[in-house]
Amino acid sequence: NEYKSYLRMSVDPDVKLLKKDQIDNLKSHVYRSSGTTILDPYMQVFWRKLVEFVPVWVAPNMITLLGLIINISTSLLLMCYSPDGSAKAPSEAYIACGLGLFIYQSLDAIDGKHARRTGTNSPLGELFDHGCDAFSTVFVIIAYGIATDLGPSIWFYFLCCVSNCFFYAAHWQTLVSGVLHFGRIDVTEVQLFLIGVQLWTGVFGPGLWNVVLLEGFQIKHLLIVMSTVGSFGMFVLSGNLKTILSGGCGKNGATIADTSVLSPGIPILLISLMFYKILCESEEALFQDHAVLFLLTTGLTFTKITNSLIVAHMTRSPPTLLIDSIMVGPAVLIIAQYLRFCPIPEYLLLYVILIFAACDSIRYAVEICKEICFAMKIPCLTMPEGVKLVKTPSNPVLAARKPSSLPMEKKIRKSSLRLSSSSEQGRTSPVITRATARAGVYRVSSTSSVSSDRD
Repeated sequence: NEYKSYLRMSVDPDVKLLKKDQIDNLKSHVYRSSGTTILDPYMQVFWRKLVEFVPVWVAPNMITLLGLIINISTSLLLMCYSPDGSAKAPSEAYIACGLGLFIYQSLDAIDGKHARRTGTNSPLGELFDHGCDAFSTVFVIIAYGIATDLGPSIWFYFLCCVSNCFFYAAHWQTLVSGVLHFGRIDVTEVQLFLIGVQLWTGVFGPGLWNVVLLEGFQIKHLLIVMSTVGSFGMFVLSGNLKTILSGGCGKNGATIADTSVLSPGIPILLISLMFYKILCESEEALFQDHAVLFLLTTGLTFTKITNSLIVAHMTRSPPTLLIDSIMVGPAVLIIAQYLRFCPIPEYLLLYVILIFAACDSIRYAVEICKEICFAMKIPCLTMPEGVKLVKTPSNPVLAARKPSSLPMEKKIRKSSLRLSSSSEQGRTSPVITRATARAGVYRVSSTSSVSSDRD
């Protein structure tokens, strides 16, 4: 019955994606994170200055959306010059791509700050922010592969899959623990590295990445190996892997939605295997001739699954496992390859699947935002009336607005009052008790923040 209901939600626009209990859980949701990266304290100085230039009437979500549009536009420009991932693009395209990512990083970092200084922070803002990050990951990784001249190789596919999987895994452990953990080397450092690669290629060309270290092994391959090992190492050292394997904060060691801690791994593994099979079984050299098209389709499929996982965490509801409309596209192509019958060329069918994946991912994100806005009576891309900045002795820039502009403000404040810290041997650590996870009440440490300064 749940699968039939989900299929109806994926096809019928009149069927709501979020149920009443999910909306209620979302209203009581409070964002929690722990950990600080190496460069965050230094970048905070710039971000705090930058947010002061944002007009009060600009909505925080509009800041995020503007950054995403710029980031995607510059990445698509680079992809147009190199559809197979190996053609050299003009220097301006690489530089524009690097600057586009820097703009997105900056705007993504100040949207939460602007929301807090105007009193418009809400669960919708967190969902919107992470959703945009999921879309951005797809484009910046493909742009990085083009900048390092990976071309239509298995390295390129591996890079895109691993990057999307690590982003997914970060939110996977958040579903398990209720806290988003940042490692010492995390999103800030990765983004700055990607920006540096784009600017280097724009100024000096891709020659450096093609320097041969061993036979068939170049610097660009070494970077992928190092980044993969490093990312996995940070994932382990930050405790994310241990969090997933040792049990969650839900009932009997389950997730906060009382589901299996390992079940979220099913869809991400399935998608990776499906597209790898398509890559290997294609008789028309689909990936070799249309690498960027193939990876965009793969990435947008990852995006839909990742966003559904984020929604599951914030609404404390079971995540999507096998039944999702986004799976239709790759399944059709696999069946066509298996039957060795396709009425149109494979690359044209892949274009159709890409359009379907893009429309399905965007529709899901838009519908979720619309339902949240309606339930919480808040706007998404505009500011409520009466918003202004008020200076107080404790904080020079605090928000004040009409009480009616955020109906859940009192409930969130009451939920925050129930926060307490636990200490062990003089040190505090983030703890979420299983008994209170379902009710949305957490015990968090001084190292974890209700509203991360990074977001």
